[in-house]
Amino acid sequence: MFQTRVITVRTSFIEKSGDVLSKNKIYYPVTAIVALNLSFQHVTVAAVTISAAFLLGIIFFKKKRIILTLLLIVLILFFLRAEWTEHTNVSTFKGEESILHGIIHDGPYRDGNQVQLELKSNRDEKIAVTLFLDEYKDTFSLKNFAPGVQCTLEGKMVRPSPPANFFAFHYPDYLKYKYIHWTFEVSSMEDIHCNENKTRHIFYIIKKWRHDGIQWIDTTFPSSLKGIAAALIFGERHLLDADTESHYQKLGLIHLLAVSGLHVGLISTTIYYGLIRLGLTREVSEWVLVLMLPVYILTAGAAPSVIRASSVLLIFLLWRKTGLARCDPFSVLAFFIMFLLFLHPYYIFHVGFQLSFLISGSLLLSWPLLKSKKKREASLLVTFIAQIAALPVVLYHFYEFSFLSFILNLLFIPFISFFVLPFIYLLFIVSLISPFIFRILIVPFDFIVDNAHHLLKWSASWNGLQFLSGKPSLIILCFLSIFIFCLFYRLEKYGVGKKLYGPISLLGTVLLVQMILPYVDKNGYITILDVGQGDSILIELPYRKAVYLIDGGGTIQFPKELWEEKNNPYDPGDRVIVPYLKAKGISSINKLIVTHGDVDHYGGLYKTAEEVKIHEVIYGKGEEYKEEEIQFLEYLHNEKQVPITWGKEGDFWREGDSVFQILLPEGEEEPGNGRSVVIRADIEGSKWLFTGDLEEEGERKLLKKYSNLKTDLLKVGHHGSKTSSSKPFIEHIQPKAAFISAGTCNRFGHPHEETLQTLKENGVKVFRTDIGGAIEIRFDKTKVKNIKQMQQNTTKSICS
Repeated sequence: MFQTRVITVRTSFIEKSGDVLSKNKIYYPVTAIVALNLSFQHVTVAAVTISAAFLLGIIFFKKKRIILTLLLIVLILFFLRAEWTEHTNVSTFKGEESILHGIIHDGPYRDGNQVQLELKSNRDEKIAVTLFLDEYKDTFSLKNFAPGVQCTLEGKMVRPSPPANFFAFHYPDYLKYKYIHWTFEVSSMEDIHCNENKTRHIFYIIKKWRHDGIQWIDTTFPSSLKGIAAALIFGERHLLDADTESHYQKLGLIHLLAVSGLHVGLISTTIYYGLIRLGLTREVSEWVLVLMLPVYILTAGAAPSVIRASSVLLIFLLWRKTGLARCDPFSVLAFFIMFLLFLHPYYIFHVGFQLSFLISGSLLLSWPLLKSKKKREASLLVTFIAQIAALPVVLYHFYEFSFLSFILNLLFIPFISFFVLPFIYLLFIVSLISPFIFRILIVPFDFIVDNAHHLLKWSASWNGLQFLSGKPSLIILCFLSIFIFCLFYRLEKYGVGKKLYGPISLLGTVLLVQMILPYVDKNGYITILDVGQGDSILIELPYRKAVYLIDGGGTIQFPKELWEEKNNPYDPGDRVIVPYLKAKGISSINKLIVTHGDVDHYGGLYKTAEEVKIHEVIYGKGEEYKEEEIQFLEYLHNEKQVPITWGKEGDFWREGDSVFQILLPEGEEEPGNGRSVVIRADIEGSKWLFTGDLEEEGERKLLKKYSNLKTDLLKVGHHGSKTSSSKPFIEHIQPKAAFISAGTCNRFGHPHEETLQTLKENGVKVFRTDIGGAIEIRFDKTKVKNIKQMQQNTTKSICS
């Protein structure tokens, strides 16, 4: 009797728990995500407080007791899992090792004369390896390198460099989330020795197939198609043209280049019905799919979107095989999210993971609404729901959203999914069987895809419907997510109609607030960006009355052979300036001041002018200009329709309480450093001197012309060269702080020790980008409030 009662109670509890799980399924992955974030952000006090709140709820709220108990278990479990992950994710290497033994885990991927690969060392720890090639013949040796090959490498261990600019890509964290802590640099092909014996582990056999497939595409497909072919077949984007990828991303179409649910569904359906046509039974065909899907996950790169789409289909097939009751698809997705996060907690930081599950979950929850609509209306709603659901993630990571994406998704989803994807697979198979037929078929296909990409390029160049938000705060993201949830709730309950006006208005209000926040900020900012060996200074006046950019960095391009050229060479405009402007929500620049005609001051402005509206350019007046200067000025004036003002001594302008005066050039100087535009600025009460690349001769001119040049803050001339910042000049202007923009370990030795000594003797506090990264000076109407540098430990040069 007692046992029967216990069994009855236990069964009742399980049934109640199951019912609670199904009704409150969305709470569990959300709780898991909160727990992981609390741990990774080291918010232990908050975790304890939330746990205590759950315990109090369990005690006082009888009706919600089971829910709160289960949620508390999830919270504690995932918090401890994240803590354990952080505790165990440490390196066993000291950094002194010069020889590594291991197996190639991923790659190699060549970009110009550099090769990237991942090595799984004998200590079972992954290392990111960079190999430098000396000659073209070295590229042929790469065919012997593939996943599973045993290798011995000679080189040096290097700690991944932290970001040098605010809002920049955090490479050490990116590697850490892949359980990688070191990079290993190999200077020559002679320093890497690999055995022909390959591991027979099924994991590496599949990865070898994938690697060979990517290499086949690289050598067989035309350059205009190899990137999209590798992306759609193998989930690999490193062959994709950098500009094309940028257009897909800017227009909200980047998800089409990821192997996702629609791709997996189309491929699985094709294989399934193909097997049936070959005479196999439905049951056998399903088992073939069950066996193929895990292989496909590895073949397609094992990105979160691939894992999600393939695994959910796999679970569905196995669920049918077991003969169990039907399961709610959203419940499967919710608990699969938790399974993946528990298995790999760092997936929470993966943009693809966030977008894939967020969009999939939103569409599944909206399924009752979608199935009640006609086909055309359903297509429009799917696009709308997917774009709105992704909005918080897109704005947080990319800072912008294109309203054109609604239209372009309607065009490109069927184009990519039902035309490009199947045709790419067909071409890949044909290329293996008959190169002759492949060469015939590729011509019209290449023409169509190339024109489609030209349409994307044109669309991306039109910024009329581009919403640039800047990086939203956590509060903005929370309100954005809440109002999107309200919008979807009303959409499902009432359909399309007047009931949606409220949440849409609230959503628009949040976006509007995000846009106007800089215009109500009483603080101004001057940011000296780290663009390597060059200059770039952004000035934002309080309440964003005006935005000025002084120079845009640039790199000197040395002659290279064709095989050495990178697919996406470093451009400070593309990698530093434009991302920073977008993160700050800056879409236009009032004045662009180009101090002089050296490429390290204007080279990055080509890309900047493409992405940002420039109202006026100030360029130093002279009697003659170098050919490269003329080309740059013609680009600004003729192609970008930007008016150019020839700056010379005596010119000035006023914006609110700030005054900017040009002290040099006189207008007769030769092209070069001597013609630098020197600006004295009284910005909200603080006196600044921006000197470009002015050298000692120019400094003497200033001392002769201006008796009072006392300065609070100095942008040191010519990157701290010994030919500038002379002792008489520094003694005369008496700066309190000086800022030096120079490249890390640059070949010129900037800043020179003589300059640093002069500044030290005069009691000047020095900030350097080469050892501390970007510098942000925050000020208001009364004073400079704070000077913040990207990297705080700036006491010792890393090149000393």
